[in-house]
Amino acid sequence: MTFTETGISLVRLLKIGQLGWKIFAILIWNTLVVYNESCAIYQRIASPTTKRTQTLWKLQEASSPSSCAIRSEDCFRYASRRGKFVTILEPAPSYSTALAIPCHNSDHEATRKVLKSVFVHFSPQDIFVVDNGCTRYPTSPEFRNFIRREHPEINYIWSPIGGKNAAQLVGAMAGKDYDWIMTVDDDVSIPSSFRSPIDKMDEVTKGCAFPLKAVDANGDIPLCLVAWQDCEYKMSGLTKLAESSICGVLYPHGAGWFCERVTLIDLISNYHSIDFIAEDVNTGSSMQKMKKRIAFDATCVLETEVPTTVLEPGLNWWNQRYRSWEMGRHGRFIAFADRMLLSLNDQTTPWGIFTQKFIHLYSIATIIVDWVRIPVSVTMGGDVNFWRLGLPLMLMATIPILAFKYINARNRSDLQTRFWAAMTYPLYKQLYSLISIFGTIRAVIIYIGGHKKPKTIKKMIKDKDPNTVWLDPRFEFNPAYLADEAEALLAASMGNCNNEAPTSVCISRSSPRLT
Repeated sequence: MTFTETGISLVRLLKIGQLGWKIFAILIWNTLVVYNESCAIYQRIASPTTKRTQTLWKLQEASSPSSCAIRSEDCFRYASRRGKFVTILEPAPSYSTALAIPCHNSDHEATRKVLKSVFVHFSPQDIFVVDNGCTRYPTSPEFRNFIRREHPEINYIWSPIGGKNAAQLVGAMAGKDYDWIMTVDDDVSIPSSFRSPIDKMDEVTKGCAFPLKAVDANGDIPLCLVAWQDCEYKMSGLTKLAESSICGVLYPHGAGWFCERVTLIDLISNYHSIDFIAEDVNTGSSMQKMKKRIAFDATCVLETEVPTTVLEPGLNWWNQRYRSWEMGRHGRFIAFADRMLLSLNDQTTPWGIFTQKFIHLYSIATIIVDWVRIPVSVTMGGDVNFWRLGLPLMLMATIPILAFKYINARNRSDLQTRFWAAMTYPLYKQLYSLISIFGTIRAVIIYIGGHKKPKTIKKMIKDKDPNTVWLDPRFEFNPAYLADEAEALLAASMGNCNNEAPTSVCISRSSPRLT
């Protein structure tokens, strides 16, 4: 057997394994989650209400409270009346949960959309907007003024450490009065079905991941690129649900997740590399090293704004996948191997150990296939028989999506995918294969050339880096002290004597001046 034939066989084997894993995930969904009967209940439980509002309604023809698929912490009281159960439902308290939103050069309209969605669940005092960059002060007061216009009580903080994970740490440190942290990107909207998944937490489970829904800037899912990405996210959520039921979610979506505050601080301070590339994979690996698990809440689907074009200026799909995602995935090859070969990741059951090892092995296999795909494409790309034999495997990608659409999510409008997106999804998979090839080449060049990673938080603390703003005594009483100081310096440089500095500002002699 030649090298090319071996490569083709490996690609086919991976495709079949991928299909089998997704079908298995669909079976897990059907077995463990009663969506058909409970969908409307979940949506009404989490509808916009105040913290103390109680909703009263009847559950018709219910034979027992357990058959209603209502979570125990939502049930205030049951009363039997002539064979019907009257249930008083109260949303779980959210006052112990803070929201951290890392921002960097954020689009105002996208951020306004996010804030509008979170005001339903969080009071302004519970929201921490952490603007960040690689400068001591914000380069402009414009974004802070925008946040003030949205609501003056939102906590705006400037972090001089560039990177989303460092911003999450700053937000968690600022939320010292909270037990839990929900963190989302500045283009991710929280739906009305959100409720803090505190009920899923225990001694080992300290985080919770959520499924994603891909939308454009208007909140729509147009064909083709956005709808294809939506299918991709739905399939990813399906596999994470299967992981959650067996061994815990290995890698949460970077767009948004929920975590115990103490655990999040420990994770970023002592385990995370805070490298933006593959930051969600690094988060999952760090949780595994900490011997903590991540649950999955399929009742809340976060809406994330995705690229709408392949190559146009700005954030396009090519730059997102080629420059970041694919490079990060290949850079995690050794980490995947380490997790698979050298650790049980606190799994205690044979089924949990096997499943987790299989997922890591699958991640490694996809990377190897990308390497093999390059010579195979060069030598066999012009062969008609190659594409004729590969076409059935390509079309198999539609089966899990259609099964998910018409079986699992038939009563879940928030999880529906577009029919024609599902039917044409194999085209997207082939386009992604092309991206994977270029991403592989770029990853090899960048990492061999020396990818410079940022200094870890542990190293920054050891070096007494002045950018560790949470160690400054002023941070405890005013986390926004750097932003306040920047405004005072700007006012002084403009000679505006009427614009006094906030009383919390203490400008040291060594503070750099704004120009």
